[in-house]
Amino acid sequence: MRAALDPALLQATTSSVFRHESLPTLPVSPDLRAMFPEGGLVRGRTVLCGGDAAVALALRIVSQPTQAGSWLGVVGVHNIGVQAASEQGVALQRVVFVQPATSRAEWVSTVAAAADGFDVLMLEVPHGITVADARRVQTRIQSRRNALVLIGATQKLALQSVFQPDVVMDTTTTQWNGIERGSGHVQSREVCVTVSGRRVPKAQQYSLRFVG
Repeated sequence: MRAALDPALLQATTSSVFRHESLPTLPVSPDLRAMFPEGGLVRGRTVLCGGDAAVALALRIVSQPTQAGSWLGVVGVHNIGVQAASEQGVALQRVVFVQPATSRAEWVSTVAAAADGFDVLMLEVPHGITVADARRVQTRIQSRRNALVLIGATQKLALQSVFQPDVVMDTTTTQWNGIERGSGHVQSREVCVTVSGRRVPKAQQYSLRFVG
């Protein structure tokens, strides 16, 4: 003899199985939202910025979370300054710059420790880091629900990264503004950003302007 199924219970069970749960995200500035599949930085995932404007783009990505109250840990990133971070909107009072030791093991340990104290991490990956090291870091990021922003100096380095980024953003400067006939100073630049990655259904291109 078959027991009768309660229609209300069946509907509730079906809804729970097929319900789309929204992913926990951190905000990004309005001009960047279309570049992210979920409209923001997803906690536990990795974004890789490459190309000649990689640092500027990475700073813009992390600026909105810091303005919203999240703390940012910048680990081992060269050619970055307080003024550059401020120009991209980063809330400097919520930023800590960390310079890890040069050894591979200590770099991994430093990043793992930083994941315990910051919502967002910005990293420049040094030479010698292995796939196993990267896997350890990303596992930590996923378990702690941080957002990880990596910097690759060139597109080649980005493509050869030992990390497995969810979103890859490659930058190319198309125009400098403020330089006239060899005089003056740079006021801004136009940058083409190509967005791809395993979380991006189809590669797309976007145009951004960076001041300074």
